[in-house]
Amino acid sequence: MIGPRWFVSLVGFVLITISLSCTTQDPPQELPLPERIPPSRVLTAPQIEKAAPVQEAAPQIQVVFDHLEAKTTEHITLYFVLQVDNPRSMPASIAIRGWQFMVNGLPQHEGTKLFFTEEEPRVDARTSAQFPLGLAVDLSRCSGLEEAELDICYAKLETDTVCTFTGEEHTASLVSAEVAFPRIREPKFTVTTIVVHQGELINTRLKVGLRIDNPNRFPLELSSLAYEFYGDDQFWADGTDPVIRSIPAQSSAQAQVLMVMNFIDMNRKLLEDILAAKQVYYRFTGEAAVLTTIEYLPRFSVGFDLSGNSVVVK
Repeated sequence: MIGPRWFVSLVGFVLITISLSCTTQDPPQELPLPERIPPSRVLTAPQIEKAAPVQEAAPQIQVVFDHLEAKTTEHITLYFVLQVDNPRSMPASIAIRGWQFMVNGLPQHEGTKLFFTEEEPRVDARTSAQFPLGLAVDLSRCSGLEEAELDICYAKLETDTVCTFTGEEHTASLVSAEVAFPRIREPKFTVTTIVVHQGELINTRLKVGLRIDNPNRFPLELSSLAYEFYGDDQFWADGTDPVIRSIPAQSSAQAQVLMVMNFIDMNRKLLEDILAAKQVYYRFTGEAAVLTTIEYLPRFSVGFDLSGNSVVVK
């Protein structure tokens, strides 16, 4: 049986326990942490990217054949046009760093010269320009043209053209042009006969027969002949003969050159020797004017210097 004192103590313990139970609070709940921002959403100071330089288009270059001129049958000049289209924002100077000329597929290393007809060619920004270009050719020094049957020349010009801009920046272009043109060959002259006609006391007529051979595949025309004639190393006659002879293609024609030997200022014995001669060592030299049907060389002169022994016909 519980005494009064224990009872009081028990009641006090129960009350204290109840009081503590009533005043005890639940621990505070943890607040949710803020959502972590992924790296891709982190805001940083703006960064300015350096813009890549704008690559401007390269110039467009081409070379085009224009025309052909000739001084003789062997010395010709081919004219081309170098066309340059400059799309860039700065001007450029034009130069040819290297070139090659070929005839009938064979590179030619001698007898050729390439040149600009204008000094220091330049092209302005965002414009186009054309520059005449000349190629002088000595066909007698070109390889592969010795064959007689070669009547057409197939030529090709290749150029390595450089455009230099401000700041030494440059671009290069390899371009080419082709052209075909007929080869013109000189006619050949041969003395066939020498005929002496006795005339007045101071004049003697001489008639020299000529054969003119045309090696070309087109006709030629002999329009005039200037000459000097020597017999046995003595001057006999000179003059100009308006010989008009048409020479068919790859054929020949005959011509008679009439000369007058004037012995007023000569030794009389020379006339007697000429009239008595049965054979003579002659030298026939001069120049002939020849017409062609070829546009780039419609007319040219050809020299001749013929010598040999001939029977004198009286």
